[in-house]
Amino acid sequence: MRLALDWLAEWVDLPEESLLVERLEMGGFEDVRVEHSGPDLSAIRVGQVLERRAHPDGDRLSICRVAVGEGDPVEVVCGAPNVAAGQKVAVALPGTRLPDGTKLGRAKIRGVVSNGMLCSSRELGLGDDPAGILVLPPDAPVGAPLPAVIGASGGVLELGLTPNRGDAASLLGVAREVRALFGGEIRLPATEPPERGAPAEAAVRIRIEAPDACHRYVGRVVRKVLVGESPDWVRRRLEASGLRAINNVVDVTNLVLLELGQPLHAFDLARLAGGEVRVRMATSGEKLETLDAAVRELDPRDLVIADARQPVALAGVMGGAGSEVGPATRDVLLESAHFDPTCVRLAARRHGLRSEASYRFERGIDREGVRRAADRAARLLAELGGGEVAPGAIEVRGTPPITTAELRLEVARANRLLGTVLAPGAMRECLERAGIRCREEPPGTLVGAIPSHRNDLHLPEDLVEEVARLYGYDRIPATDPVAALVPGRVPPSWELGERARDALVTAGLCETVSFPFLAPGELAKLRLEPGDPRGRPLRIQNPIREEEPCLRTTLVPSLLSLVRQNLARQAERVRLFEVARVFLPGPVGELPAEPLHAAGVIVAPATPQLWEAAPRPPLFFELKGVAETLFRALGYEAETTPAEPPPYLHPGAAAQIRAGGRVIGALGELHPDVAAGFEIEAPCALFELDLGALLEVPLRRPEYREVSRFPLVRRDLAVIVDRERPAGELLAAIRESGAASLVSAEIFDRYEGRGVPEGRTSLAFRLVFQRPDRTLTDDEVAAATDRVVRVLERRFGGKLR
Repeated sequence: MRLALDWLAEWVDLPEESLLVERLEMGGFEDVRVEHSGPDLSAIRVGQVLERRAHPDGDRLSICRVAVGEGDPVEVVCGAPNVAAGQKVAVALPGTRLPDGTKLGRAKIRGVVSNGMLCSSRELGLGDDPAGILVLPPDAPVGAPLPAVIGASGGVLELGLTPNRGDAASLLGVAREVRALFGGEIRLPATEPPERGAPAEAAVRIRIEAPDACHRYVGRVVRKVLVGESPDWVRRRLEASGLRAINNVVDVTNLVLLELGQPLHAFDLARLAGGEVRVRMATSGEKLETLDAAVRELDPRDLVIADARQPVALAGVMGGAGSEVGPATRDVLLESAHFDPTCVRLAARRHGLRSEASYRFERGIDREGVRRAADRAARLLAELGGGEVAPGAIEVRGTPPITTAELRLEVARANRLLGTVLAPGAMRECLERAGIRCREEPPGTLVGAIPSHRNDLHLPEDLVEEVARLYGYDRIPATDPVAALVPGRVPPSWELGERARDALVTAGLCETVSFPFLAPGELAKLRLEPGDPRGRPLRIQNPIREEEPCLRTTLVPSLLSLVRQNLARQAERVRLFEVARVFLPGPVGELPAEPLHAAGVIVAPATPQLWEAAPRPPLFFELKGVAETLFRALGYEAETTPAEPPPYLHPGAAAQIRAGGRVIGALGELHPDVAAGFEIEAPCALFELDLGALLEVPLRRPEYREVSRFPLVRRDLAVIVDRERPAGELLAAIRESGAASLVSAEIFDRYEGRGVPEGRTSLAFRLVFQRPDRTLTDDEVAAATDRVVRVLERRFGGKLR
């Protein structure tokens, strides 16, 4: 928010600049500063030429007797051709330093002493006009500082507004803050316009057809307006606030917006079809060319201002080109309305269109200031455009907005929250400086009437904050917090997620953190089945990015998008993981499930490192090793089974992950079609598992036993079984059927070829036997081995090679 200080000073008395900045910052505003631009002309005074006579020794010089306010008139030698008696001029007296750094003194010019200088625009740094001295308006007060007359003080107050303080986005709002912090009275400009001619109701009809989105609409008609340039003072104030002057009609609406915080719009009345205004929702397929020359396709959720045929403005955001005020405009309809903040905000976001009007509507405007702003604009149009204001205003009301009329503040509780010992009277004084009229009912409780412009006050705590900032944060003593200390509890899912992150980093993967939003097209690339709940993501009503309107149901698209980005930047060794929540839709009317998932992806580099085997082992087994490392670190027993994998994994190189008898995830190499969809050309494998499901699985408690001092015995078995038989099933059967002396069993070879029938395969297992108390005999080992062989023959049709 930017405002010229001299403009603000017309509305309220201002303190010294540094104090103003300090108190506004302590009052809750951000980045408050005063910006000075242009030359410092505070030492230049307004003078009046009382007499001009020719210099006795100079054809082009004049001797002027000039009144400068206090003291006697002074004589100044001037060489400007346009100087004349009676003029108001800019006078620099001896001792004044000009903008170019020159310090003036008394000087003798061809025998005549000159007590100062009559200044030109060039000498003052205000322009490059060499024609002569700067002639001021006849009503300029003699002796006044020049900046007060020409509005060139250069001081612009800039302050950042927090989203809840829309009431301060105006000159009036800042003046209210200055009054609250420093006291004084606000000097409001006149608003009542002179009226004549036919009543406004005879010129236009106004209807509200969307009463929930438009709470109030006021129209004022101004006839016989002469559209042209605005006066200098209007242009200077707009430019100081960062707005561009256009013409006197548009400039008036912007000026009132800056003054009162009420957005306005001016329609060319002759260009409104049927002489009517309809405030309604847009219909599907309607289009509107806005004032920025862009044609926008309207959404049925957009609130529009329409005439009898078509939309003429996007309500609260921007007007349309079809009803724009131009040089030929003579009759103007001024719109002042109160629109629903949410409706305006969503429309501005949908169309990517931000304006000074939408900025204020989104934050909330003064619902009782709508008529006042319309009257003020009509009065200014009559003054600056020569218009005739039609008697009366056309006012239509929709559904009243939900507002907070009163709030109760318990003084004792407020003191407890703030750490103060303020009396009820002191708190009441703070609140009433903010415009909140209070009464004490019962004793010790203040009931505050919330003013219509304070849309940010809804809770008693809001009143506590008002007391704190107006009393002064710097005056509140520092006190130690008083609270009961209780042991903190870490949620099991949080602890599990942290341990999973540590394990995956240890396995050589890099953690990524991505937004939980998803583009439907990215999800479609995974080839999910029609009934898969992951294919029905939840849509966000107001997404941060229109391209990603859904909450992700799986971490896979996010990781694959990052793989694509890294490969596009020539990063070969891509090993990434993410631990985050996904959002799965539940029954209608219920909140979605938010399980904690972990997913990882590895990409085979194009060129192996010097110490790596060539050729590299299959990517599937490298990823399987990462998953096994994760489960060992988490303390869970998990197994991989070659059941039906997810459709985004390669059916010949994928497996399910099971723990506690349930499927908790899957791993495998990426399906070629999915890889092509994500533009990934390098071999890629990934896993995803439901960490939350592990919380329902019993932990594998570590068992410690004494290391045996007796020798171990190894036996190798090669068993021929059906080729489709999973080796893991045989290994599990061996471990179950082995005697107590079987301490480990592992598979170490797989063979197909000569000596093995077609459709069969040979699997070789290494069994290790050992006892902690004695040396095993050959008979004991042989008996245990025979038992294992019989189980493999009976359950799997296995045959020893």
